Amino acid sequence: MQPEQDKFLEELYRKYFAKLAMYAAAALTDKTKAQDLVQDVFHEAILHINVLMSHENPGGWLMQTTKNKILENERARVRYIHRFLSLDPEVFSEIASANEAEIREPDEIPAVKKIERALSPEEFYLLKRLFIDNTSHMEVAEELGITVWASQKRLERIRKKLFEVFPERKKKK
Repeated sequence: MQPEQDKFLEELYRKYFAKLAMYAAAALTDKTKAQDLVQDVFHEAILHINVLMSHENPGGWLMQTTKNKILENERARVRYIHRFLSLDPEVFSEIASANEAEIREPDEIPAVKKIERALSPEEFYLLKRLFIDNTSHMEVAEELGITVWASQKRLERIRKKLFEVFPERKKKK
């Protein structure tokens, strides 16, 4: 980035970060995830700095990007849950309350059992914390004494394992 772009972005960050983080925290009900999301918004701003600098309302651009990231985050979370778990309200509430849910696949082995068998206890814990408990990578990383990047990479590996167990759930290209 050029010095004037860097200065422009820094001014936007100082002016809007707290406001965007408050908005995101209200929508996500998780301060840590909200801060992660707003950091991602500013990363997007870096990628589109030329558009942002010529925009008539850079603060509005940041707010709209925040709204889009919140919607994208929720869609991804719901899509992931749909992919691996039944969202039958009774079943989902059992899972959320940490009871053994009997999610059945055609071969009558509960999907949760298949997931538990495919993953190590640590991997299952990470998956549960991220998607059932809806915690952020930052919180999980702190709990496990790892970096956020390591948490994200572990989730990527978990997804690969689960796609092997549930190949029918993989997106068609």
